[in-house]
Amino acid sequence: MNSGTRVWLWPNLLSLDAPVVALLWQLLFVRCFHASLGFPVAMLLGMSVWLIYAADRMLDAWRGADLQARHQFYRRHWRGVAVIWFALFLVCAWIAWTSLSSATLGRGSLLAAAAGLYLVAVHAFPKIWRRPGWKEASVSVLFALGASLAAWSAIASWSDILSIALFCVLCWMNCTTIEDWEQGRPARGAVLGLAVVVAVMAVVMSGNRPVLACAETASACGLVFLDRYWWRLSPDQLRVLADVALLTPILFLQVAGKLA
Repeated sequence: MNSGTRVWLWPNLLSLDAPVVALLWQLLFVRCFHASLGFPVAMLLGMSVWLIYAADRMLDAWRGADLQARHQFYRRHWRGVAVIWFALFLVCAWIAWTSLSSATLGRGSLLAAAAGLYLVAVHAFPKIWRRPGWKEASVSVLFALGASLAAWSAIASWSDILSIALFCVLCWMNCTTIEDWEQGRPARGAVLGLAVVVAVMAVVMSGNRPVLACAETASACGLVFLDRYWWRLSPDQLRVLADVALLTPILFLQVAGKLA
């Protein structure tokens, strides 16, 4: 793989795509819920997501499992990445301890512990996690809760809870479609069914959370569109574009505070 000639793949190889997606949805949730977001909280989310994804890929690479381009990258460069990983982990711990409120620190610590247990479980007992959907569901729940954590204190209605749940479904769609495409097959039927669910539920909550409803529906439609033409693209292209489909907050951030 000559990754140096494919600039568009480097964010994925460096595990930067997931932090960007998480930060954009964090900002959208915060603006729609009219919550507050300090720089330390945003910085911690981005760094924490990178730490989790980088650790997961390094462990995959060491086991020789699922050697996609991203795993090959970590297999070659794990020593340098490991140094950066431990340094960033210490920075995260220091910022969390010195900058977060007790409530946010408590919630964040619970999520961090859950993520740590996930990494231990999925790599110590890989056979259990081969059951269809288990790994994708776990990643999706952790990702959605982490991205919305800063807005939890401003949850005011069932529409707010539903919007977080729908984002969790959207994350599951993203993980599942990528898994299926990398196995050389179209996305399983459940993905298309959940796209319909997202659209229907978005209509239900559109009166209270129209911006989130539009962003989540747009991302779901983007994943369905990619699945329609999955066979024309390489696995690397599909993975990158699947994450691009989750960048829809960019389209709605300007109006998020006004329309919510």
